[in-house]
Amino acid sequence: MKALVPRSWRRRLRRLGAQPVYTGRYSSWAEAAAASRGYADEGIFEKTLAAARAVRDGRAAWERDTVLFASPAANAPLLAALRLAAAAHGQRLNVADFGGSLGSTWWQHRPWLADLAEVRWSVVEQARWVDTGRREFTAGPLRFYGTLAECCEVEHPKVLLLSSVLPYLESPHELLAAARAGGFTHLIIDRTGFVARGPDRLTVQHVPPEIYEASYPCWFFDRSALLQPFARDWRIVTEWTTDDEVDIDADHRGLMLERIST
Repeated sequence: MKALVPRSWRRRLRRLGAQPVYTGRYSSWAEAAAASRGYADEGIFEKTLAAARAVRDGRAAWERDTVLFASPAANAPLLAALRLAAAAHGQRLNVADFGGSLGSTWWQHRPWLADLAEVRWSVVEQARWVDTGRREFTAGPLRFYGTLAECCEVEHPKVLLLSSVLPYLESPHELLAAARAGGFTHLIIDRTGFVARGPDRLTVQHVPPEIYEASYPCWFFDRSALLQPFARDWRIVTEWTTDDEVDIDADHRGLMLERIST
């Protein structure tokens, strides 16, 4: 159906008779946070942990947003970007996965990275995720850190992965400034919403109840404004449309940037 029906039509159909997923045009993070439940719900962490354990223990091939999948499958554009970054460093991949939960992206893609000469995968997360990750999920290349600065000091990662995380930060542009100032050679942004026109839009996202009961602030970005600070020292290597569907005038994209000067 996706191949046959244009994205704009699918968006219109999604608005008919359905509860909206993305609502509002909020002027501040505090205002959007006040209109949502936030991330503190115990159920979010418990479902995340249960899904990660299922993958770790071989009861599922991979998971995304706590949804389990029985058969292995790669996010092909993201995997290609990771392998391009590895090729630039002698088939060695050293990733800082900011907001990477309990290693979801690593667990999903590890079969397709096994042939590389070396893989180091460091998740940067909130304290509770880090404590649990260190206790239950640290193995092989997978490590957990509470801050990006700590991760960089210990691991010296060359790739910063921001998969479905920028929209959920109060100050996403500050993180991007840190990426530009750090020692990264590659930046991969995936599953991130961009408005069709106009400035950044701050919404509240309402998670479908079949996943878990939650709502939280969510940004959709002005692509040009987001990338303008990178224009002098970085280049866009590749860009792709992701399979995330939205019910507002926006879409989700991924892109890979490479530093061209130091």
